[in-house]
Amino acid sequence: MSSIGVISSKIVKFVARKAVGLTVDDNDLRRLTGSAIYPVMREAVKRVASEIVTTRNGLLRCNICGKGPFTRRGLYLHFIRVHRYDILGLLEEEYSRIAKLLYI
Repeated sequence: MSSIGVISSKIVKFVARKAVGLTVDDNDLRRLTGSAIYPVMREAVKRVASEIVTTRNGLLRCNICGKGPFTRRGLYLHFIRVHRYDILGLLEEEYSRIAKLLYI
């Protein structure tokens, strides 16, 4: 696996953990992305994480495909196994959207 693949895999895991409410350390995201793009990426991660999960009757569901209910761990595994590339795509789109707003 290329270094880009390793980094993207770690970012997907970070987003999935944040989405389901498992503990995350923003310093890990800073190390993955670098200080230059960290502020924009942090906001993109926050937005994507809030988009991909939904709660109905106190139960977690995937907002990408509608499956569920899941435990936190179960939804985390679902995200990284089934929706890895969907999450990367959403993250890239959100990052581009935020960056355009900031740098225009």
